[in-house]
Amino acid sequence: MLPFEFTYVKIPADEALDYEELRGEISKAGDSLQAQLKAAFAGGSIKRVDHLRQTYGRDVESKLDTLNRIAQEEGSVELFALTKPSKSSQPVPHAGVYLYIDEMGMLKDRPVNRRAFELARSCGLEPEQPFHGDAYVGRVLVEPGLRQADFHAAEVVSSSPWMASAPAENAAYAAAMHDYEQAAKAKQVGPTEEERSEARGWSWSQTAEELEVSVRLPEGVSKKELKVAITATRLVVGRKAGGDPIAQLALYAPVSADESTWTMGSDERGTTVCIEMEKLHPETWPQPEKVS
Repeated sequence: MLPFEFTYVKIPADEALDYEELRGEISKAGDSLQAQLKAAFAGGSIKRVDHLRQTYGRDVESKLDTLNRIAQEEGSVELFALTKPSKSSQPVPHAGVYLYIDEMGMLKDRPVNRRAFELARSCGLEPEQPFHGDAYVGRVLVEPGLRQADFHAAEVVSSSPWMASAPAENAAYAAAMHDYEQAAKAKQVGPTEEERSEARGWSWSQTAEELEVSVRLPEGVSKKELKVAITATRLVVGRKAGGDPIAQLALYAPVSADESTWTMGSDERGTTVCIEMEKLHPETWPQPEKVS
């Protein structure tokens, strides 16, 4: 029942300071810690203009005021997945563990957080760059319902269940991503994917932030008769009157159901419902469905 409290952990950049357990309150479903930590990361100004210039070139001056306002007043949170949710997640099924870091930490010239970096490496990951400033660790549960779950300081040790299983889980995910990228390069998603879409009755596309699923509807199904149910981990398209679903997907990773929309359209092949879902954590998925 909402609201409820949960525990998360702060990893100070200053190694002289111990890990700190903090409490947060959730009043609605979702990864609320991401929103709450904006205040923790607000403050400070951009000092590494040289890095911005590499990205924006001569346009950097026109963007600097806006970026400074975000850094000082709003705060910006970046997520780094230490483990992704799965039915075999330890010690809590269907839960992922995430680092929450200051997205502008490097631009603010915050000190490197070595402990957060080593935590990621202990999970079998190799971050592309150091984490700057204080970092936080939280757990997100995706079933039943999307919400925060407790994460304690005592769990930041290699012998804890979630860390012990993390390297193997992340290696499996990396292998799946590699296979997806190789298939895309070889353009194996052409006719084969079209044939699959025809057989299952739906197709999909994605960006790092969104998943789009288009479902071909049986002849005669109107908008008034259609039922589209979206949860954090599942999409079901069917009729309000009941019966077998027209399409159902156990999603590869969680989405933000509240930010998802659907529309109907028609072409020479018939009527289609297009469902656009915002991914909870931006990343490219190797496939739309979770492997059972």
